[in-house]
Amino acid sequence: MLPKEAIEEFKKLYFKNYKIQLSDEEAVRRANNLVDLYSKVYGGDCGSIKDIDKNKN
Repeated sequence: MLPKEAIEEFKKLYFKNYKIQLSDEEAVRRANNLVDLYSKVYGGDCGSIKDIDKNKN
């Protein structure tokens, strides 16, 4: 489960890109689906956002 701060950030980014306001429940579902997809594509545990940022370099 993602932390509340991550869900709020996801909601802001979703609104910025699609102009659709998500409920908390919908945001949790969509954000978790995105993390699951990332995990399946890149394999294993995604770790934290800090770990993902480190892998960019």
